[in-house]
Amino acid sequence: MSDFNKLKELYEDGYRCIYHDNSDNSTHTVYLKNFDTEGSEVVELNNENDFSQFKNYISGLRMS
Repeated sequence: MSDFNKLKELYEDGYRCIYHDNSDNSTHTVYLKNFDTEGSEVVELNNENDFSQFKNYISGLRMS
């Protein structure tokens, strides 16, 4: 399973991105929180394509 698919599943489970960081140019770190359960997850993306897919995915959700 790609890291993007893992993020998408977390979004479907109610998690939302609260911050993302790419201070290390080869790794994108995405911080997620589920405000209903107070759960949190951190996902590191090593693939630029996965991070681009994630940004496009959440942008599409905001437009809906």
